[in-house]
Amino acid sequence: MNKTVDVMNEKLQKENEELKKENELLKTVIDRIHEAVYIVNEKDEIILYNTESEKMEGLDRKDLLGKKEEDVFSQPYYFSEEVTKKILKTGKPLINQPYWYNLNDGRKTNMIFSAYPFYYKGQITAVYVIFRNMNQLSDFIAITLEMQKKFSKDELSRHDGAMYLLDDIISINSKMKKITAEARKIARRNSPVIIVGETGTGKELYAQGIHNASLYSRGPFIPINCAAIPDTLLESLLFGTVKGAFTGATDMPGLFEQAEEGTIFLDEINSMSLSLQAKLLRVLQEKSVRRLGSKDQIALHCRVISAANMDPIEAVKKQIMRSDLYFRLATITINIPPLRERKEDIEVLARHFIKKYNHQFGLFVKDISEEVISFFEQYDWPGNVRELENFIEGAMNFIHCKEKMLQLDHVPEYFEERLFLLKLKNDSQNNTDYKNQKKPIHTGTLQDALLETEKNIIESTLMRNNGNISRSAKVLGISRQNLHYKLKALGITNKEL
Repeated sequence: MNKTVDVMNEKLQKENEELKKENELLKTVIDRIHEAVYIVNEKDEIILYNTESEKMEGLDRKDLLGKKEEDVFSQPYYFSEEVTKKILKTGKPLINQPYWYNLNDGRKTNMIFSAYPFYYKGQITAVYVIFRNMNQLSDFIAITLEMQKKFSKDELSRHDGAMYLLDDIISINSKMKKITAEARKIARRNSPVIIVGETGTGKELYAQGIHNASLYSRGPFIPINCAAIPDTLLESLLFGTVKGAFTGATDMPGLFEQAEEGTIFLDEINSMSLSLQAKLLRVLQEKSVRRLGSKDQIALHCRVISAANMDPIEAVKKQIMRSDLYFRLATITINIPPLRERKEDIEVLARHFIKKYNHQFGLFVKDISEEVISFFEQYDWPGNVRELENFIEGAMNFIHCKEKMLQLDHVPEYFEERLFLLKLKNDSQNNTDYKNQKKPIHTGTLQDALLETEKNIIESTLMRNNGNISRSAKVLGISRQNLHYKLKALGITNKEL
């Protein structure tokens, strides 16, 4: 008998443990979903309030659980009477209903909710409510649209002009990762953004990524380089024209109109004339545009992203950019660091571009030599990522189809000279590991002084090239034969190096 009782108790304990485990699992799942969920029992007491509810209403579940709705939410509070108590009485659910109310801090919140009765043994014992804040709904839609673009990227990019996603930004630099994460957050709002960075840092890449992560991603992405077009033409391109506005003018919508429900990207905004900046400011303030030669205002519904290749604050000080336009455009500012300030990205980017041009050129390059990487990391890359990509593309043109590694021999001549001369200049300025760091004042003839200088330059170049005659001759701008002659004439040997 006792044995039977023990077996039954053990079975009950296991069942209770399984129920506890299942209960914890369900609570964890409910805390991880994107919808806000809360439950009240038949006494109208809150018995569940998930993490998303806390985020949406700025409350702590510890202060709510076990209390009645009207005791914890700011007054006047009608949701209990209009929804939960009503369902407890009628047993009828309410599906996809709009609702708004004031949070405890006074903010108004708009939501869509669905509320359902819960039956236990034929009796209504609780009401559970699932709701989503409208702002959160916008975020969810933006995320969904971005994911959709990932799955059908090629097809959609041909349609709207924005082929890059924020996920396409390649970097292992912590600052760049933070900037990309921030760009994803701001993409889901419609505030104006100005992207600041040197030429070639990837400003348009970020602009396209923000567009594709936003609610405007269904619309077109319209880029315009303000520095590449004369003011007279730029004005008509931006704002549009009507027939007869000037000789040859036709009815043509401007880029702002063409960007309807999409994004217009104003690149190098700091290059726009001050007079045109004033007209642009008026369009941004009034959110409407008037075509050249027309009296009618056309409402605008598009996002504006701009970019500057210099510090806009400095541009304002130098009176290159209007301060009021800057403040209108720079609700949010993204500063992209140049490549020389994130050199850990150089090798990662170089390998990415090698893969890209492997695909384009039908090559099978799998690696890049340490020597090339070393020179890359010593170079300042004034053209930034664009210059690096152009270099890789150029080098890949010199690789034979069977070669597996990009080496210094593949470097275009002009770029090799640039790298070596830069290194030579830096070493000379820093007075590092060169045996003739500082020479005494020469007291001999001019011919002796010239020969000594020539010898120093040749020795220095050979050292930087590890004694490679062909490479050193290329840097010095002379033939191999001529360099061999000078080595013999000046008494330079490898032993001396």
